[in-house]
Amino acid sequence: LTLLFGLASINTLTVISVTRYIKGCHPEKGYCISNSSMTVALVLIWIAAFFWSAAPLLGWGSYTDRMYGTCEIDWAKANFSTIYKAYIVSIFICCFFLPVTVMVFSYVSIINTVKLSHALTGLGDPTDRQRRIERDVTRVSIVICTAFIIAWSPYAVISIWSAYGHPVPNLTSILASLFAKSASFYNPIIYFGMSSKFRRDIFTLFHC
Repeated sequence: LTLLFGLASINTLTVISVTRYIKGCHPEKGYCISNSSMTVALVLIWIAAFFWSAAPLLGWGSYTDRMYGTCEIDWAKANFSTIYKAYIVSIFICCFFLPVTVMVFSYVSIINTVKLSHALTGLGDPTDRQRRIERDVTRVSIVICTAFIIAWSPYAVISIWSAYGHPVPNLTSILASLFAKSASFYNPIIYFGMSSKFRRDIFTLFHC
């Protein structure tokens, strides 16, 4: 379940980065972002997450329990099985490296576009308010993705390191796992601190 929701999270952040990229860098293609396309994207997000998290239960890869009361992919078995190593390398590339590459490309492109827009657009532009809204949404998305990458990078590195037969100290493994799993905790804090719309919706929800 931890892997399932973790993969769903990084897939969701990747889709968000792509939608931000389309809206920020190619607004003429904004028609691609519709209720139907987002529904399809959500379905694909969960299908992909379910596939990679269920594969070890079907024999491609393996789970193992840990001393600290949780379980995770058995990275060490990659030393003894080409099939297990193929799973670990595949999940690293498809579920971490590629999504991170897409997010970095999307947000670097957005930042460059915003800088160019600042240089070319005057304050009196009638669409200035819409641009500010888009920038605010993009700013929150960038922070969320950056925090996610920082949280999961140590875990991804020691996982692939362990898969290739290099020993990882228990304390390092535990800290990397806890750091990665903290990603689900700070997202609401970031939204609450950086998005005024999110705060207003929360106050309305709880009748504050």
